[in-house]
Amino acid sequence: MISKDFLRQLLAKEYATTLRVLRAFPADQASFTPHERSNTALRLAQTFVFEMLLLNRDAFGKPLAADAFSAYNPPDLEAAIADFERESAGTLANLDALPEQDLRREVQFAGRTFWVGEYILMMLFDQIHHRGQLTVYVRMAGGKVPSIYGPSADDPSTNL
Repeated sequence: MISKDFLRQLLAKEYATTLRVLRAFPADQASFTPHERSNTALRLAQTFVFEMLLLNRDAFGKPLAADAFSAYNPPDLEAAIADFERESAGTLANLDALPEQDLRREVQFAGRTFWVGEYILMMLFDQIHHRGQLTVYVRMAGGKVPSIYGPSADDPSTNL
């Protein structure tokens, strides 16, 4: 099992990376989609917020209105980014307050049982997956892809 301290460091790092990718997307192209079956960039940003809401509900027992997902419709990408920033900070604060032994408490999601620590990692991995999608969108929409785990040809600070 992953330690709470390591999990917190990992989440903070990955949330900051997701935020950089979100901010790299050209804000005036929130409706961009590379294919008719693909989500828009704004919808991907909403997904990041949804994941934080799910974590706060399922892992940390925070109340969530029944219509939280259907009612969440940010007017633009900037609003979704602000919501992600706020919700990810809240998730980190909730993790800070969680007793270490609660990482082994069981939660139910999508018909499966997870330990809280495992559930948090699953949601993080899903965010990383969708962030990868968004990096492709960034490039296709004319933005500059920031470095993520290594250098990016679009990021001059990586010296490529």
